[in-house]
Amino acid sequence: MLHGELLGTGWHVHCINGLTTNNREPTRSAQREMQIPNMKNLLPFITRPAALVVALTALGACGAGDIDDVSAEDESMLSESGESLESVELGELEQPVMNCSNVDGANSVMAALAVATAQELKRWQPSKDFVVFGTSGRSESATGPQQAIKLTATGKSQCSDGKCFNVQALLDMQYDQANDKVKINNVTLNPAALRSRLVAKLREQQTCEQRPANGNKSNCPVEEHKLTFQRSEKGGCDTNFFFKATQPNGQALKFPAQLKNKLLWADVQNPYIGFQSVGDVVSIDPTYGLNQANTTTSGSCYAACTRVSSSNVAGACCSCGGKSKKFVKAAWSGTTYLCQ
Repeated sequence: MLHGELLGTGWHVHCINGLTTNNREPTRSAQREMQIPNMKNLLPFITRPAALVVALTALGACGAGDIDDVSAEDESMLSESGESLESVELGELEQPVMNCSNVDGANSVMAALAVATAQELKRWQPSKDFVVFGTSGRSESATGPQQAIKLTATGKSQCSDGKCFNVQALLDMQYDQANDKVKINNVTLNPAALRSRLVAKLREQQTCEQRPANGNKSNCPVEEHKLTFQRSEKGGCDTNFFFKATQPNGQALKFPAQLKNKLLWADVQNPYIGFQSVGDVVSIDPTYGLNQANTTTSGSCYAACTRVSSSNVAGACCSCGGKSKKFVKAAWSGTTYLCQ
């Protein structure tokens, strides 16, 4: 699996280099050579699924229009491996050029919320674990005519601390108390925009889950599952978090890729979701600092404008906007720290 991923990376670079280092546009045969180099020689060394992922990742990286240029020999080779190009859904396998749009900061926080839910609740069951409620917009405890989302008692019971501190810290960013205070890289979070999108997307999730199970890849009522954090590393937009997905009893899921449909509430079109499913491992790509994990940062300063931590890091060195500062505990949260 990893071997396939590394090959995919190599081919992507080869493809880009082939198209940009020559002033003349390559011929179609040359494009094919750059997109699928020596695949016959590579197939014995990688599994069938890995071969398809790598091949179609390379094609997607060069543009969907190039897919029509695959030769009969190439398609025949893929057919010999047990699949045809037509039978593979490119939407799940290709890795397009990243567009890490984060205009109001909501994309980062929503992806971080999905990760924190996986880390603390160890599942994605948003219709059970979150609810829309009335608020003044000032804080979770202040009722009023506006709407936001919060954890249910069922959701909180899934967390070892009974509070789900990381999830709660991110939910608290929905409110006006965080206005003009939370910075995500060079973007200032808009709490009202975050609140509005979370409400709309949770309702979309609830509507989808009320439909009968259909057994296909758009199915929202998916298998009961357990998510176990594995590792984090540099991702397409920021930091990828990887989770092993199994049944609650540890047995393998039949359809782990369907877990993507449990992320409608975090917006599956959100570039910081970046959902991937390889075997029994799923991953998401939120912003560094918003999730507590065993990640590291170079130097003595933590490179994040906003940090969520169960440990008191007030006074610790941080770096935001290229300047070294100190973390200050947010007035509205005991686990959120602002680099000021």
